Amino acid sequence: MFIRRASIVAALTLVASCLTLLPAYAWAPAVSSSGVPLPGGTYPGSGRYQSAGFYQYAPSVVQTSDTQRIIYYCANTVEYDRSGGNALAATHDHVLFNVGTRRQDGSYSWGSTQVALRPRLEPGDAQHHPATPRWAAYHICDPDVIKGRFTYATPGAGTKTYTWAMFFTGADNDDHGADGRFNVVGVALATSPLGPWTIVAEPVVDIDEPDYNAAGYGVGQPSVTSVDQQGNLLLFYSGLDCAALDAPDPSCDVADRGTAVRTLDLSDAGAPVLGERRFVTTAGLTPEPFLPNSGRFLHNASWAYDPSRASFVVSRDTGPLDGNEIQANVEIDRISGSSVWEGGGTWTVVGQITAGQSGHHWNHNSGLVRDVYGGLAFQRPLDYSGADVYFATEPGSAGTVPPWDGYFTYRLQHATAAL
Repeated sequence: MFIRRASIVAALTLVASCLTLLPAYAWAPAVSSSGVPLPGGTYPGSGRYQSAGFYQYAPSVVQTSDTQRIIYYCANTVEYDRSGGNALAATHDHVLFNVGTRRQDGSYSWGSTQVALRPRLEPGDAQHHPATPRWAAYHICDPDVIKGRFTYATPGAGTKTYTWAMFFTGADNDDHGADGRFNVVGVALATSPLGPWTIVAEPVVDIDEPDYNAAGYGVGQPSVTSVDQQGNLLLFYSGLDCAALDAPDPSCDVADRGTAVRTLDLSDAGAPVLGERRFVTTAGLTPEPFLPNSGRFLHNASWAYDPSRASFVVSRDTGPLDGNEIQANVEIDRISGSSVWEGGGTWTVVGQITAGQSGHHWNHNSGLVRDVYGGLAFQRPLDYSGADVYFATEPGSAGTVPPWDGYFTYRLQHATAAL
C-alpha cells in the first residue's frame, strides 16, 4: 500500500502544501461519500465509520450494466487497534470488492464486502493463504479488472478458459528490496467478475524488467484496456520513472520517463507475450511542486479509452506530498490515442479534485468508472459524456503532516461530472 506507493516518491522533498485558486476546467465534479462500507459492514454515516481501524484506497470500478457496478479496492482485513500495538498485523493489503446497485437518484447501494485476493502471509499467521504465490506474500493491491478471453492451465483444473482478468501489484515482504525483489505486476483470472480468482503462477512484469529497482519501488500500479475484447491488451504500469528512485539520477529528464506502456497478449496466460516497452509523455500535465524546475510526474494512474474522442482519459495523483507521501489532488487528463500508440503528444488537463470539493486536504489513489473492456463509462456502458471517479481521502490541514498511522483513515469518496 503506502509503503509501495510512497516508495515511488520516497526521495522527493516534502513541501508545505497550500491551496491555490484553480483555473476553470471542463470537468467540475460534485463530490460525495462513495457509500462503500468498511470490512465488517460499517457503512458511511454510522458511528464507527470514521474511527474504525480500516483503510480503503486504489479502486477499480467496472460498470457491468446500466444498473450495476462492481468496485474492487485495496484494504486491510484485520482492524487496527490504536491502543493495542497491532499496526504490523493490520497492515497487509488485500483486494476487497462490493457490488453496487443503481438507485433511482443515480447513487449506488453497495452490498456486503467480500474478499477477492489475499496475500500469502507466513505459515504462522492466522490468515496464511498458501494458494497465493510467494512473490505476493506480504501485500496484494492496485487491482484493475478487465473482460476478455484467456486460457490458463493449472495442475488441479487442467486448461480452462477464463473471461475476466484482475491485474494487481504484489509485494513479497516489507524489506524494501533488500532481497532484490519488491513490487511486481501479477494477474488473476476468473469466469465471473465475482470470482473465485486464480492467480497466475508467475508475474506478468517481474524483477527482470529493465531498470527494475528493488530498493526504490519495483514495478506496479497496473491499468489495462482491451484492444480486441479477447486476449490482447494495453498494459500501463508505474515505478520506473528516473525521478522517483530512492537515489534519483540528477540528470533525470522526467519528460522522457513517464508511465510505461506495453502491448500484452494474455490469450495464453501461462505464456504472456509482452510488446516493446515505451514511456508515455508527461508534456502538458500539471507540474509537481516537489520536483526540480516544476517537473511533471505521471504515475498511479487509472486509464480508460474514450472512442467518441479517440483518446485516453486518466485519473492520477498530483500536487503536494504529505508525510506518508500521498498527494493532495486527483487530476483528470486526456491525450489522443495516437500519442499512446505512436509516442509523443501533449496531455490536456480536464479537471481536478481538491480540498475545495472534497473537504479533505489529501485526495489520492483514484479509479475511473469503466466498462468491462476498459472504456470510459459515465452513467452506463457506452456513455462517454462524463467521468465518474472513486478516490481515497485522508483528513489533514494545509501544512500539517498527518500522523504515521493516518492511512487507517483512508476512506473512499466519489466524484462525478459531465465532460
